[in-house]
Amino acid sequence: MAIMPNGDHALRRLIGGEAALSLKIYIVDDDADIIAFMTLLLEAAGHKVSSSVAGATALPEIKAKRPDCVLIDLVMAEMDGLDLCRELRKLPESSGLKIIFVSARANEYWRHHARDAGADGYLGKPLDADTFVRQVEDIVEGRT
Repeated sequence: MAIMPNGDHALRRLIGGEAALSLKIYIVDDDADIIAFMTLLLEAAGHKVSSSVAGATALPEIKAKRPDCVLIDLVMAEMDGLDLCRELRKLPESSGLKIIFVSARANEYWRHHARDAGADGYLGKPLDADTFVRQVEDIVEGRT
């Protein structure tokens, strides 16, 4: 079993001999329907999900909730995903935090900017319901 960055993940279930973990995930996306879709998939896999539709309001909530992973949309009003990622990376308590961008702007230009801002992964929209949760788990567990 992989050792997780925050070290406080709860074992959720055993599937085919492989331990699956329950992650605390925070979603920031200005599209409530996308939040609902990601939440449905992640909660069905046993993860705990919180969310916000704005980066500026998400920042203090993320500090307080201390999730294992934050999923961030790239383009949002007030504070875009790149700015939110940079702000999160400045926090000492975010050292083990995994940040994954989830965006329709999936070309290499934006992936490069996300990496420079401190992202650990980048998933393109539209999301594939069959692979989305596994992709998130793989990035969090360092398998990609």
